[in-house]
Amino acid sequence: MRWCLALLLLAGPLAAQSVRTRLEGRVPAAAIPVIDSLVQVAMAESLPADLLVQKALEGGAKGVAPEFIVSAVRVNLDQLRRARYMLVDDGDAPPTTADEVAVLNYALKRGLSPSVVNRIVAALPTQPRSSALHAVADLVAHGFDQDSAANLILSAARLGLQGERLLDVSGRAILELQKGHTYPEALGTVERELPDVPVAPAPPSSPEATRPVQRAPQHGHQQAPQGAPKPPRP
Repeated sequence: MRWCLALLLLAGPLAAQSVRTRLEGRVPAAAIPVIDSLVQVAMAESLPADLLVQKALEGGAKGVAPEFIVSAVRVNLDQLRRARYMLVDDGDAPPTTADEVAVLNYALKRGLSPSVVNRIVAALPTQPRSSALHAVADLVAHGFDQDSAANLILSAARLGLQGERLLDVSGRAILELQKGHTYPEALGTVERELPDVPVAPAPPSSPEATRPVQRAPQHGHQQAPQGAPKPPRP
């Protein structure tokens, strides 16, 4: 699911080309003025407006009628607003970033409950929460209990794991489940491995295949360097 996070984080500032230019010929002409207006509203509110463009293009590719495309874009704008309000209500320090709003919106669509969002925001007040939200949402989408999934990811975060390493933790638990273990067994296996959960498998040709494992800092020892950042998977 790492590619989903990469796509969401790219859904921040719109490209230099205008919204209308991106939509012309791909979305019914009757819908373009309204969609453009909704996208401008999202941009003015510092929301991840490109997600609205993507929704419109998706409808156009499927041959959806103009009024239904506009309706879907309106619904997505309301969902992004809801995600931002939820972060603020849960104590997120301003400014709330478009990236976190995009990932929280994704997590809510995958079934993450507001109470679990509140736990994650409260437990990680000084660090980005995008990967934690994404990791818990992936676990929930695979049937894991929400509180148990949050417990695992927050335990990993407390041990120093951040960013993609939290996705390794959720991916490891999902892999254990696919091997035939029960949900409690899968969570227990991964929790015992913390903080040294193996890096999620990458395609043989991918440079991520050799990405070093991030380990929690040890008292009295300097943490090993993590190497150069790796590009997101396609």
